[in-house]
Amino acid sequence: MLKSSFVLDRRHVLKGLLAASAAAAAPGFAFANTQADAVLFTIADLHAPYARLPALLEQLKTLRDDAGVPSAVLINGDIFERGNVVCTRSGGLAEWAFLSALAAEMPVVINLGNHEVAIYDDMSTFVAKADQAGVSVISNLLDKRTGRFFAPVSDRLGLGGVDISLLGLAATNPFVYRKPARDTLTFLDTAQFVSDALPDAGADADLKVIMSHAGVSADKTFIDSLPESSVIQGAHDHLDFAMNHKGVPYFHGASWGTQIGVLELFKGPDGVTTRYRSEAVEPVAGDAALADVVATQMSEHLTDEDKEIIADIPQSFDVHNSILQATEAMRQATGADIAMIGHTTFGAPLSQGPLSRFDFNAFVRFGGGLQVAEVSGDQLLPMLARANQFAAKDLEGRTGDYVHVADHDIDPSGKYRLAVNAWTAMNQKAYLGTEDLPFQDVEGLELKAVISDHLAKTFG
Repeated sequence: MLKSSFVLDRRHVLKGLLAASAAAAAPGFAFANTQADAVLFTIADLHAPYARLPALLEQLKTLRDDAGVPSAVLINGDIFERGNVVCTRSGGLAEWAFLSALAAEMPVVINLGNHEVAIYDDMSTFVAKADQAGVSVISNLLDKRTGRFFAPVSDRLGLGGVDISLLGLAATNPFVYRKPARDTLTFLDTAQFVSDALPDAGADADLKVIMSHAGVSADKTFIDSLPESSVIQGAHDHLDFAMNHKGVPYFHGASWGTQIGVLELFKGPDGVTTRYRSEAVEPVAGDAALADVVATQMSEHLTDEDKEIIADIPQSFDVHNSILQATEAMRQATGADIAMIGHTTFGAPLSQGPLSRFDFNAFVRFGGGLQVAEVSGDQLLPMLARANQFAAKDLEGRTGDYVHVADHDIDPSGKYRLAVNAWTAMNQKAYLGTEDLPFQDVEGLELKAVISDHLAKTFG
């Protein structure tokens, strides 16, 4: 892997890439082998998932052993989570233990997300520590102070006779990065960068993997331009889907360690074909050594307030139905007819059993106020049409940011009181597709408190 850094200039973008292009990586071909020649395990938007981290490590090792072929792990950003008080108080000790243990088992490549600076003020600190842990890092993020990339923009893996190129793309919205680091970042246009960089980065590769933390909206700007033998591993939007878009396999692997993607690679006379599936990760014991690390860190850093039990959840909920508990809390608290809330306000889904304050903060990541607006049914119907995008069947139905909402029968001529959180109201164009809804604050209500109280009353 190339370790030197590069200055901001298109010539240097191209010159700084690792060279090596081609065959087919689309499903629909007959697989010549019943066993894959190599496997790429994919993870996206990790966010310090302590409830699943030991299980994630153990399951990756088991899947690798079961595959019985050369394997590697691609982690598409967001290792840390600022709302995880153990992560912030310990300096991410459990996360680094996870990464070091994983790197001892197989090659690990991380594409930088926006939450690598959740606990560091400088992205270069993360890159240096990853190198010490034996983990490779790629990204097209530039250091404004030097004009150089924080890490190589590409990497190369050779697995089972398959030559794999990796190209890293970063989120380009500065406001998703924490303030101290934000001021040090320069962003490149995603589509233009792919156009400039991929020909050299993927030269002579059997498979070109684009690790994109730019999100669905940005991915849509370049996916149609990709050559055969390309694959996109998406992230940032916390989505869970897999599709074949005009011959390009494109998948997002959920978040919070709830899923492992398994991309099998098959060599054939016409090149390399791929087959993708996902494996659920449950919050079970997992790797004993890592479980001890997590338990020790939680014992050292959790306060009595963090360990307070809010509710006893009677069953495990998936992400959508977990969030519907929150929208119902918002609806009741505001006296609204309908409540909506943005998807990335939430992290780990609700699991059966006691829900501590620490667990709750992994579920509801951000607080803030609640706002309401009076809307007509005609206004509401387009908002509902773009909501719940986890169920979208194609790329056209995905805009990146979206809201979760319960099912409702809407009268186009009716009037409705709509409740949202303050972040959704402030960013209504991205989440609702509107620009002029007159949202007003509901005094005395705070999002986390409203949801916590609702869970306590419902499941206390």
